[in-house]
Amino acid sequence: MTIRRFAASGIAALLAITLVACAGASNSGSAGDGDPRTLKIAHNSNAAALPVQVALQQGIFAKHNLKVEFTKVENIGTLPGALGRSFDVALSVPTTLITAAQQGIKVTQVAGATVDVTGNETGFLIGSRKTGVTNVKQLAGKTLGVLTETGTVHVATKAWLKSEGVDPNSVKIVQVDGPAQADQLASGRIDAVETVMPFATNVLHSPDAINLGDPYLKLAPELSAIFWISQQDFARQHPDVIADFRAALDEAQGVIAADDARARQVLKQYTGLPDRVINESKLPNYTSEVRPQDLQVWLNAMREADGFNSDVDLASLVAAQR
Repeated sequence: MTIRRFAASGIAALLAITLVACAGASNSGSAGDGDPRTLKIAHNSNAAALPVQVALQQGIFAKHNLKVEFTKVENIGTLPGALGRSFDVALSVPTTLITAAQQGIKVTQVAGATVDVTGNETGFLIGSRKTGVTNVKQLAGKTLGVLTETGTVHVATKAWLKSEGVDPNSVKIVQVDGPAQADQLASGRIDAVETVMPFATNVLHSPDAINLGDPYLKLAPELSAIFWISQQDFARQHPDVIADFRAALDEAQGVIAADDARARQVLKQYTGLPDRVINESKLPNYTSEVRPQDLQVWLNAMREADGFNSDVDLASLVAAQR
């Protein structure tokens, strides 16, 4: 196992260059040494990535004849343009995948990560009794902290606001990193916050915090909001590699289900969150399943929330499963 970390400024510059390059060229080979079974994988501190980290630490990838090199990149929105050059597989979200396709970047979903269902939510809109936001309709004129303005939680929240008769433009948006969200809300510097697991546990620990609901489940009764992607050419030319990647995720999910304490130890190692947050967090509903039906839900939400009006071939954004 090889783990690499790039400084934020360095990775941002690198990915900006590769984004431009990928828009005009295709690279179907591995980002590594030319061997498609040497996978360079990137993801952030999201709990959705836990199966990959468990598979790394438990030697599961090696059992499936895969060598994996991991790089932690917190801003996963920058990753589609780096696929095929810096990375082979990356954690991503539907809004980023659809936007990348609209920009001519040929990427595709190759494996699922988590699915939101009632009782096991990963998306949260959290208000505060102190700031007077105890209902989504009270967000008008308030300040909302977000992980990213282009992410799935924010797109879903804007669609939710519109459905409740609230103009999203009436809400002031401030970007707040996950680890800082609890302090920002508790101090009153923001009136509400959008977040995901495991950061939501820390935010909800405050007695003033109030969970307003899961924005994802306002779009559909169950919904995938995060998954793994690669270049379309890579997925098409190496279906055996993709199939083994999914199989490794499935095995790792079994390990997580069988040994909760060990899984949480791994989660703590790659997120750096305190023990209290790790122990109190509810682990997501993991899946390696590719769910093409969810992309249509997200495309509809992007059109509703942001006026996205481009035609996108959603079928091309889902790799064939073996």
